[in-house]
Amino acid sequence: MTLDQIETFLKVVECGSFKSASEALHRSQPALSIAVKKLEEGLGVKLFDRDQYRPVLTAAGEAFFLKAKDLYESARGLEKFGRQLGLGEEPEISIAIDVLCPIAPVLNILRVFSSRHPDTRLNINFEVLGGAADRVEKGEVQLAISPEVGLDMGKFDCLRYSEVAMVPVASALMIGERAGDEITSEELKKFPQIIVTDSSPRSSGRTFGVLGGARQWRVREMGVKKDIIIAGLGWGGIPEHMISNELTQGMLIELKNQQIARESFEIFLLRSSEHPMGPLGQELWELFSK
Repeated sequence: MTLDQIETFLKVVECGSFKSASEALHRSQPALSIAVKKLEEGLGVKLFDRDQYRPVLTAAGEAFFLKAKDLYESARGLEKFGRQLGLGEEPEISIAIDVLCPIAPVLNILRVFSSRHPDTRLNINFEVLGGAADRVEKGEVQLAISPEVGLDMGKFDCLRYSEVAMVPVASALMIGERAGDEITSEELKKFPQIIVTDSSPRSSGRTFGVLGGARQWRVREMGVKKDIIIAGLGWGGIPEHMISNELTQGMLIELKNQQIARESFEIFLLRSSEHPMGPLGQELWELFSK
């Protein structure tokens, strides 16, 4: 049994006749008949009932067709993957995305890339503050979307990607009738500040919107931080794009306090200046750069 025989068999089924299949494959009808006959002989089973005007699958042929179709598609995928490797294209691309980054625009770009290269595996890692840049520097990912946190610019190619506003908020459950009023730092210190911990040591010694002297709860995911704050168990800064609906609906209230005012962070597209990219990594970089 050969891949050519499988392809011929599938095309005859798809086209409904040997004549139509020969035209589709640009091969002679006798050559197709011989290929299918050899396939049947090799399997020891009759795949087509040829007593009718058009070839009709036997019961065995119908069962074989389902398996053959899967096998053929897998084989063609493997063949394409091999050609991709031969061209020097990476079998997988790894990227790191900071939790501050709006994800919808990123997914739109990944959708375009994936449609062009469906056989390329994407590894997507979510990091906090310096974690994304850390992975680039270690060669664990080809590119990252990250805020500027302790970056040695000599080690990175860097492009400005977007800007994110961090909004200090609390639940209406927590501040009650104080919504809209200025809240003193002493009042805020009665409740824990919810902080997402850096997934790298890059921000060591730096604080981002942290209120000195306040109790702290530390978490590793921005989504968990948001849930805790909505539940009224604490307060903290959350990217505005993540809470626009909750702010509009009054579930979350922007805190008015000069020590923890909203703050904007520039988000950068990063790649290593020391580890060269392959052709697909370069293509993805260019898609993000537009």
